[in-house]
Amino acid sequence: MANLFWKTSKGVSALLSTPFKTEDEFERTIFESSEILEDIFLLRRQVRGGAKPGIPDIVGIDSDGNICIIEMKNITVDASIIPQVLQYAFWAERNPDSVKSLWLEKKKGQMILK
Repeated sequence: MANLFWKTSKGVSALLSTPFKTEDEFERTIFESSEILEDIFLLRRQVRGGAKPGIPDIVGIDSDGNICIIEMKNITVDASIIPQVLQYAFWAERNPDSVKSLWLEKKKGQMILK
């Protein structure tokens, strides 16, 4: 297993050194640990969007307002993953209202919790 580190403005953090049992566990850990992706506001996991095939693991927005598509793999990957990620990026670009809906849904949920 590779050693993984995350560099932020606060320094370098070692990520979990043990492999996750499932991709879902990996995804859930990242989604619930906002400090790992500190500059990205995570909107939702497993986003379905119209007739598009596949589902992005996590959709978020960074501090500059850019849409962030996060695709998790619990295995070592190569360049063959790029078409899948590009497909999700094109979906986000062509469907800004869908991303806006995710934002509003998340914002509404946070207001209810307060």
